[in-house]
Amino acid sequence: MADGQTQSSKRLRRYLTAPIDTHHADLPLLACCFVTGIIDAGAYNAWGTFMGMQTGTANLPGNGAPLKWLRSLLAIFSFMMGSLISSTVTRAFGSTRRLSLSLSFILQGLSILLTAIFITIDVIPENNTSSNRVLIGIPFLAWQFGAQVAASRALGYSEIPTTVLTSVYNDLASDPNLWSWKNAKRNRRAAAAVMVLVGGISGGWLSRIRDGFGIVLWIGGVIKVMIGVAWLGFGAAVT
Repeated sequence: MADGQTQSSKRLRRYLTAPIDTHHADLPLLACCFVTGIIDAGAYNAWGTFMGMQTGTANLPGNGAPLKWLRSLLAIFSFMMGSLISSTVTRAFGSTRRLSLSLSFILQGLSILLTAIFITIDVIPENNTSSNRVLIGIPFLAWQFGAQVAASRALGYSEIPTTVLTSVYNDLASDPNLWSWKNAKRNRRAAAAVMVLVGGISGGWLSRIRDGFGIVLWIGGVIKVMIGVAWLGFGAAVT
């Protein structure tokens, strides 16, 4: 019986530590684009800053709004730390292994859900662009977007940056095979743009209702956790 348990443990360990087949890994990343759109729209309306689109965040202090410079710097720093820590840790343990991807995305989702809980119990104000307490929630949201981008790079889908569309628009317009019938990268770029747009519209609409930003975060957090669980079901890479 002990030998059977040992064999089962070894099989489970091999399964969890096996690199995934990245052939369909673009689908979870496209879901991440929706999460970026819905949370960034909600965060901008509620707190006056972006969490994922750091190009926009870098320009926000220019309008001179109180504390906006501090919120922007905190978002950028947290995003970069998320990228640094996530890429370093996942490289050490295997950036495309089932367990590494699963734990990374589940932690990202839990960070979003924790922020949603803070809003629900009024630790952080839901709609207040001048309260210092929003600084509590920014690191939880921004770091996980940094980790998200690091994962998209590790999976080999640079055409789906998941947080910013400027490069996507450029690559779409300058693609020499833009009008080709079969063009997987073009399709992914177009789908990423649509998913961010749909997420942004959804986040903006939800922000208009009571407790809207909290709802946005619950939706985004649940999607991220579901993605984390989904990585465990991906097939193994063929060696």
